[in-house]
Amino acid sequence: MITRIPDYFHDFRCLAGACPDTCCGQWEIVVDEAAKARYLSVEGELGEKIRNAMTVMDGEDCMALEDGKCPLLDENGLCPIVSQLGEEFLSTTCHTHPRFTEIYGGLQETMLSISCPEAARLLLTKQEKLTFSIEMDSILPEPDDLDADEFDLLLDARHIAFALVQDRSRPLSDRLALLLCFAKRLQDNLEELHICQALCRRYENRAYQDNVLRRIRRKRHGGSMTRARQLYLSMEHLSEQFPKVLQDLERTDLTGDEIPLEQLTVYFLFRWWLKAACNDRIWQQAAAAVLSVLTVAGLKKPVGSLTEAARLYSKEVEHSEENLVLLKQASELPMFSLPELLKLLEVHHAI
Repeated sequence: MITRIPDYFHDFRCLAGACPDTCCGQWEIVVDEAAKARYLSVEGELGEKIRNAMTVMDGEDCMALEDGKCPLLDENGLCPIVSQLGEEFLSTTCHTHPRFTEIYGGLQETMLSISCPEAARLLLTKQEKLTFSIEMDSILPEPDDLDADEFDLLLDARHIAFALVQDRSRPLSDRLALLLCFAKRLQDNLEELHICQALCRRYENRAYQDNVLRRIRRKRHGGSMTRARQLYLSMEHLSEQFPKVLQDLERTDLTGDEIPLEQLTVYFLFRWWLKAACNDRIWQQAAAAVLSVLTVAGLKKPVGSLTEAARLYSKEVEHSEENLVLLKQASELPMFSLPELLKLLEVHHAI
């Protein structure tokens, strides 16, 4: 099995009791069958405490929260399962967080979720361009029904998308505009792979990129985050804070935070782009990524910092399957079409 990870992956260290927003709370902490058997085998006071904490919600075994947190946490915010039994004793959910993994046949991609404060800090304080490395193990890949030619195209196209977003010779608004145009052209021609391959080569060419930017220049003005605000307010909310700060969501100038917002865009593309291998919706993934970046940028002021805005957004949207479905379905609506999203990337510079 081949595993692709971000270059800062092994720098991550859990803050444990010092974490400003523990992952041991607010959402369901699912207990898988193997972990349940281990938990039920624990003897003594800790075993009794674990069993008293377990419950069933929506047909799944999980920990019943108390005051929004796992009831097992001690006064220092530490987990006694880890301190007394070892990290390997944890359920899969607790053991792997904030790592998430997507598997595409013989390739798995693992990222650190920015819902975790430390993972968000590592990503958004990184000044160098985000890169990815490959690790290999002896695990045999599971059979899959992916179209090999289309998957190779998606990998190639994502490489181009990364390059467009990471071209620091251009303002970030131009880079995001090029990303959207590239994804839309791919989506419109996805049934003709040779056309998509030609598009990849064209979007590698700077002169071609310049022509695209000149053609769309007059379309890039007058945008508003009002519809985005309405979309997010229609979602389920994990906290009272998110709908409150959404009231102050406005379109904002990207120039002051170009590097962290670039990293955030690459994060979302890494997270979502290859999902088009399963649903043929490249535009959906790119549009959701750009709208997410613009939303995080717009939430910086009401939340207080870009890192905290990214963390809150990830926790509220990225970690809810229902909310992700709403976000990506919205990209198919006229209100979040290419022309409408381009309006949010206003031009204040010469092209």
